[in-house]
Amino acid sequence: MKNNLVVLLTSLSLSVFAQVYTVETVPNTKLVNNSYVSDPAKILHDTTVNRINLLLGDLEKAATAQVAVVILPSIGEADHVDFAQRLFRYWGIGQASNNNGLLILLVMDQRTVRFHTGYGIEGILPDVTCKRIQQRFMVAHFKAGDYNTGMLEGIKATVSILSQPEAIEELFARDSSQDHYAYLTLAGLYVVVSLIFYLIIFRSRKFKPSTDYPAVTLTRARWFVLYFIVPLLLFFLAYNLKWSIGLFSITFYSLIVFWFIERLIRVAMIGGKFARVGRQQDAYNFLNGQKGYWITAAVFFFVPMILVYQLFRLKRNSFRNYPRTCRKCKAMTTKLTEAQEDEFLKAGQIAEERIGTIDYDVWKCNACGALETLRYPTKKSRYTTCPKCNFHTYHLGARRTIESATYTAEGYGEEERTCQHCGHRHIDRYVIPMLVVSSSSDSSGSSSSSSDSGGSWGGGDSGGGGASSSW
Repeated sequence: MKNNLVVLLTSLSLSVFAQVYTVETVPNTKLVNNSYVSDPAKILHDTTVNRINLLLGDLEKAATAQVAVVILPSIGEADHVDFAQRLFRYWGIGQASNNNGLLILLVMDQRTVRFHTGYGIEGILPDVTCKRIQQRFMVAHFKAGDYNTGMLEGIKATVSILSQPEAIEELFARDSSQDHYAYLTLAGLYVVVSLIFYLIIFRSRKFKPSTDYPAVTLTRARWFVLYFIVPLLLFFLAYNLKWSIGLFSITFYSLIVFWFIERLIRVAMIGGKFARVGRQQDAYNFLNGQKGYWITAAVFFFVPMILVYQLFRLKRNSFRNYPRTCRKCKAMTTKLTEAQEDEFLKAGQIAEERIGTIDYDVWKCNACGALETLRYPTKKSRYTTCPKCNFHTYHLGARRTIESATYTAEGYGEEERTCQHCGHRHIDRYVIPMLVVSSSSDSSGSSSSSSDSGGSWGGGDSGGGGASSSW
């Protein structure tokens, strides 16, 4: 109670009598006596300032990082984040070569501490780490009116990380109790994203049962259970059991892999339904149309999706190579090799295979010699169907400008389409839009920040990263 009264009286006195500082009037003590601490109102004890200077001096010698500590009674109505950004650039905290500066700003009347990071240390001191240092080492002492201990302990933690980044693991090893609150935010974000996906799927009629495979269609009920209810249960468990982020990540990753395997089972069942009625070609085309999906899964979830992708390929290819019976005499047929099948393909079909738009399989009956040619399209968007020979060999070739566009008139060009089989050639004309004068940028405004540096530091810069805490 006594401490709270002291803090209240201190805040009231500062708000009434404190000098309001601007960026230009904050004493740059590093220029005067090479001190890292600017404390014009003498909030900190001299012994504390000396210990901080020793810590930050050793840090700059060992790691070249520069940390400026500024304690101000008031900055008036100014926003502390904007003030920190302008002061950071005005002084040029950090080395210009790698922007490894940090500003620790304590504003007494606003009861706020701000960590403002340079570009070069945002990876070592991300916003969440800055926030944790403030909450764990500083805010409790500031609430009690002990600014010396709070500032010193916070700077010790910061120096440990900047000098040895791996120290962050030890520094927060026992601070995982706060992690579970992140699950509330993640769960809310997941709800929003999943509902957006649901609306997209619903509008595209993905939930509409198919006449070919109604039993394995992803219904609305199945989607809600798999992709909405189960993940929310996982968030609920992680929150209530206070799981670590690592455990939650492994569990959620396993859930994603389960989703992939469940989908693989469904598409395999669909392919099997086609195959049971003698529609192996449709089964192959159905699975082949999803190849990009499974390749993406294997890239982003390499373990174990690369193995799942191999299972997918085996299942897909089994439908293409499934033993077939002759449509005429019901005897077994044999699939011809690539070299053998060219004898029975048309010249246009051979051209389609050569350029990769269509792949053909030729099956020959062992008894009557009847032939069956099966067509497997590939995804080659550069080719279309030729209007003359009707083969998928029509190609967009040269595109050239005939008359360039100007600021007062449109231009035009020509694009040529040529059939890689029959040689049919057609030229289309296209319009080039008129040039537009771009608005000139204020070059004087963009260069002003670089000249703000007082020169007593290293000339570093900041992109506005960091975190703030109030009490």
